Amino acid sequence: MRGCTPSSARRAAPTQRRLTAPVFAAWAFVAAVGGAGCEQLVRQADRDVAALIRERQRQALEITSSADAGTPERWRGAGRAAYERSPRPTDQSIPDAFRRPRASATQPSAGIERDANALTRPAEVATTGPATARTEPFTLLDALAYAQQHQREYMTAKEQLYLAALALTLERHLWTPIFASQFQTVYGNYGEARQFDQAMRFVSDWSVRQRLPYGGEVTGRAISTLIRDVKKSLTAEESSRIEAGVRIPLLRGAGHVAREDLIRLERELTYSVRVFERFRRQLLVRVAQAYFGLLERKQNVANNAARYERAIDDFRRAQALQEAGKGSLLDTQRAEQAMLSAENFLLQAAEDFRSEADQFKLLIGMPVEEPLRREDIEDIAAIERAIIAGAYPLLTVPEAVGDFDLAIGVALDRRLDLLTLRDRIDDARRGVDISRNALLPDLNWEGNVTFPTDPNRYSLTHFHTENANWRTQITLDLPLERTAERNRLRRALIDVRAAQRDEQDQGERIRTEVRRVVNLLQLADKRLAIAEQQLKVAERRAEFASLQFEEGLISNRDKVEAEQELLDAQLSLNSAKTARWGLILQFRLATETLLIDEDGRPLDT
Repeated sequence: MRGCTPSSARRAAPTQRRLTAPVFAAWAFVAAVGGAGCEQLVRQADRDVAALIRERQRQALEITSSADAGTPERWRGAGRAAYERSPRPTDQSIPDAFRRPRASATQPSAGIERDANALTRPAEVATTGPATARTEPFTLLDALAYAQQHQREYMTAKEQLYLAALALTLERHLWTPIFASQFQTVYGNYGEARQFDQAMRFVSDWSVRQRLPYGGEVTGRAISTLIRDVKKSLTAEESSRIEAGVRIPLLRGAGHVAREDLIRLERELTYSVRVFERFRRQLLVRVAQAYFGLLERKQNVANNAARYERAIDDFRRAQALQEAGKGSLLDTQRAEQAMLSAENFLLQAAEDFRSEADQFKLLIGMPVEEPLRREDIEDIAAIERAIIAGAYPLLTVPEAVGDFDLAIGVALDRRLDLLTLRDRIDDARRGVDISRNALLPDLNWEGNVTFPTDPNRYSLTHFHTENANWRTQITLDLPLERTAERNRLRRALIDVRAAQRDEQDQGERIRTEVRRVVNLLQLADKRLAIAEQQLKVAERRAEFASLQFEEGLISNRDKVEAEQELLDAQLSLNSAKTARWGLILQFRLATETLLIDEDGRPLDT
């Protein structure tokens, strides 16, 4: 055997030195990659995705917003609980506190006279909730900014956008040169049946692959092999070869269809950016409307508190008149009944605010235990002053409300969901091209060339070009069976018409939506004017009824009715104001002109 000659033994030492360096370098590389851990790879993916999303947002929206999916915590393993076959067993035993009846907290009032001097004015209605107060007011802008940082559905939408960009990073990577390497070590013990009984084989395999833009790929490969007789320390084989190949489709699979996955994911990222931005704007409108509802509940508590104070004063006055012999027991009982009713309405209003506040916290992602009292938020009057001062420009009625054709035109040009449906038509048409291409014959051209090392000497790097060999071939596969492809083509043609109908339907829905919001805004203006007039009338009537009651010209019942109408007028005015603000935001959302940054402030474009 050639590897057993003395000359081969003399060549073994330098070969071993040449082999040692690459092997140790490979092991060092593997150790370095493993030592870096998964965290570095995740951070790299985050950087790539963030840059890609910002680029696509600028291209599709001309604005950018954060789509950061958050920094994952350091992974410490799933834990034993994740591998339990019967996780989290439930305890069906009922605690004793749920078995014992609670002592009644309501004291019977039948037959018990209320002392007017013991009544206190409701400076603050006690409610169950957190006792810690906020140090700063929680404004509308704060609510919008908080929702964009903590709202759970918003976080999910961010992650969906992140995943769309992450999928595109992989596809883009696949269209770059893809390198691969493999190192193989084989030990064999052949016994006495061979010339050597123990051998080590080392194989190094390096390859690169590059996709071609219109189909096919170019490949390159370098393989080095070394076989050593372990017992005699002799080299049995030492050789390398370089291979280069190309494969190009000429009919089926050629052209733009070769990049279909890349094109699809590129466009899907644009759609995902639009979906995320549309969801963000819808969420901000929901948060603003919920905040307005909270302001309305707050004002309702204040109005009922004022009503309760007046009812206490009326009850005290009725008692005093009865004791002085100028009033009847019936008037006193009516006043007491009105006071009890006002107290009940006040308690209910306070509970409505607390419940509304909890729902608002759930909407924006705030912990329920976090305090949010009535004095922590703005009030309707403060919002009105801020609008006049220009702090809330998005709550002013734009001129476009009076130009229906302009509003419709802007909505049809800017609505992100409609733009996506229009692009879906092009996607469906592209699907027809792909299906037509699939009906073509398979005609592929392949070629490769191999450069080995000199077979007459042991060397990993001395290539012998005279021994190079190459081959080329063209393969034709006639389309004798294309039933499945035919059906896919017919389905693709149907998809085009379906996409066109979806776009037309959404366009009509947008027209209807804008028309409805414009009409509701006009109605809201009329309702607001009527509510303001009703409040003026109710205030004059309540004031006149109070004067007549003090002079003894009317009964307590007439005064209570006037005060109830005043309270109803106040509630109606507050509802008209908040509903109008919400409709203004709905109009801007329907026309896709609601531009708000991550701090809740309007964007200047």
